Amino acid sequence: MLQRIDPPRAASSAAATRARVFKFVELSLVTWACIYFALIAVSGLTYGRSVAFGLALALAVWLALGAVFYDAAPVPIPDRYLWVAVLAWAGWSSASYFWSSHPAFSRAEIGTEVGWGLCTVFVFYVSARSGAAFRAVATTAVGVAVLLSVVAIQAVLLRAGADPEKMLSHLHGGVGAFSTYLVLVVPLLPMLLAPRPLGYGTGAVNVACVSASFILLVVAARATENRMIWLAFAAGFIVAAGLAAWRWRGRLARAPRRWTAVLLGLLLIVAVLFVDAAMQRARTDHRSETSVAKTISDDPRFALWQYTFERIRERPWVGFGFGKSILRTELLDELRDPMLAHAHNLFVSQWLQTGAIGVAALCALLLALAWRFAAFLRASDGVLAAIGLTGLAMLTMFITKNLTDDFLIRPTSKEFWALCALLIGYGIRRERNWGLTR
Repeated sequence: MLQRIDPPRAASSAAATRARVFKFVELSLVTWACIYFALIAVSGLTYGRSVAFGLALALAVWLALGAVFYDAAPVPIPDRYLWVAVLAWAGWSSASYFWSSHPAFSRAEIGTEVGWGLCTVFVFYVSARSGAAFRAVATTAVGVAVLLSVVAIQAVLLRAGADPEKMLSHLHGGVGAFSTYLVLVVPLLPMLLAPRPLGYGTGAVNVACVSASFILLVVAARATENRMIWLAFAAGFIVAAGLAAWRWRGRLARAPRRWTAVLLGLLLIVAVLFVDAAMQRARTDHRSETSVAKTISDDPRFALWQYTFERIRERPWVGFGFGKSILRTELLDELRDPMLAHAHNLFVSQWLQTGAIGVAALCALLLALAWRFAAFLRASDGVLAAIGLTGLAMLTMFITKNLTDDFLIRPTSKEFWALCALLIGYGIRRERNWGLTR
């Protein structure tokens, strides 16, 4: 005889099976997102990175479709001003193909930076489904930074006189990209000491691991001989300290000297390392008796920016087409310096590429991110406030670092978009009380 199945029981069983499937997909998505992020941060390994990206994107789409058709894996829709700002920047950058001075180059850059970048945002926004997922990605970002720092420091120590640029180009695209990655990762370190669900707590082992990681990242930053990283650190520390003092003013009132001592200590370390890096750069690029002030005044970027603004006047509103190196050939012919093949400033570079309208779109996007993080900071929930503080510090440091360069490109752009999407995705879920407790 055929067994009769009660319809409500069958529907309940199907729903439970579907929930288990989506839970497995969720775990798989976080796993592949972490692998993808790790492979972004390491130069080479292109095939593995593409596989990880493809699997993570497919799993993220699966979960998004589940939210639409089954309501089994809900994905929060971000604030309207956020996705409007993203689409405005992406749309205008993509439209520049039609008036680009080098259409083939712009088409390739639009696919790599805009298309791939938006997909990366989608993957990590969907991935931020629980405290465990947040910790996994944050730990991956810090862990890879520590690994690269150890390798970089070891290479410098074992090969005295080694060129940091050549050495780091095999790890993370050179000293500029590597130092920018450090700027993105350092604000995550305090998050790992937060209580669950955000971090691992302030146990002795956790504090020791985070402290050792911070020291390694600082030493590796010095190995890059990059000067702007110290200004970025200083800006981030000041902004973070000021916002934290405002948000947790009750705690500041109870121990003002301790808070002030920590900030002053960090700024003193940064100042010493900045001067040391500047003196090292003066010895490397100039005669040994050349002063640091003279080195800065003779920086070739000033001539570059003068020439760049002359070219901007030719197309002030729409630019020459999307792509950091859109005028690479022209700049090399004029300045005859391979290091000056792009504008060396995030906003000037955007203006050169997509005109004043493109700069306005980029500024609107950065302001939208800052506004979202500020909303988290103002929340009564301490976890949300910590997310907002981290996001604002990271944004400040990233912008400061890119005032003399443009690393909103290639691995560092994917890392920036991924971490912003992670912070915002998790924050919005918690803000809307979606039960993120793990």
